[in-house]
Amino acid sequence: MAELPHLTLAFLQGHPVSAARTLETLAPEDAAALLEHVPVRIAAPVAGAMSSVAAARCIARLPDENRAGLCAALSWADASAVLRQLGAPTRDAVLDRLPTSMARRFRRSLEYDENEVGAWIDLDAPAIVADRTVGDALRLLGQAPEFPASHVLLTDGAQRYLGVAPLSGLLRVSPATPLDSIAQRGVRALRDAATLASVVSNDDWQSSTVLPVVNHRGELLGGLTRTALHKALDRRAHKAPAPHSSLFVQLFETYLTAAAGLFQLLVQTSDPAPGGAAERGS
Repeated sequence: MAELPHLTLAFLQGHPVSAARTLETLAPEDAAALLEHVPVRIAAPVAGAMSSVAAARCIARLPDENRAGLCAALSWADASAVLRQLGAPTRDAVLDRLPTSMARRFRRSLEYDENEVGAWIDLDAPAIVADRTVGDALRLLGQAPEFPASHVLLTDGAQRYLGVAPLSGLLRVSPATPLDSIAQRGVRALRDAATLASVVSNDDWQSSTVLPVVNHRGELLGGLTRTALHKALDRRAHKAPAPHSSLFVQLFETYLTAAAGLFQLLVQTSDPAPGGAAERGS
């Protein structure tokens, strides 16, 4: 396998947004040829910073195992947006290679229109039955420390949404305290069928990083994070490079564009067999 120069990997890792803007200017085949040889832990932040259309065109041209690995490493919102842009055969091939539970959740999300709240639900939003204790809720939060939770979502035994327990409240009381005693019931749940535009002005966003999402029976389905909402509404927007970006970044963007073309030539000359990157994406 051909290897990327160390400087290229360092730039992709250290400046994923700038790298994403540069990759978006390349032909999808060239961007895919570069990312194919980048470790997933480095490629995922770059792909996540690309527009969903550009990322999908690039990912569609990767080998099957690379596609699935990269989609699995993206955030829920980024992966959902990319999967929606892929053609049905390619999308199904990706989903077939994902863990069963993850694939099932993505398929459920894809049943919604992309402008509906249900399409962007995060099923990992921390939720617990209200008759449990504060200690139980803190242990639940500890299992997903990266989730941007301002509170824990509370349900009854039938999974119906009841309210929230704020993180600040959890930290001020004894672990043995029943969650129901500190529940705040004023945070309104969003309907899964609501449009994204209709929930943007919800006052609860001022104090919440995630809002509960329910179905027509009031059953909790998951949460809509503020990050996912902004990503969904602004998924086609491109952020220009910062006006005060360093000279190193500006010069390296030019280098990365040239490196991708040279790397594509290297791959083609080292693999005389038919079925190059361009053919894989057809």
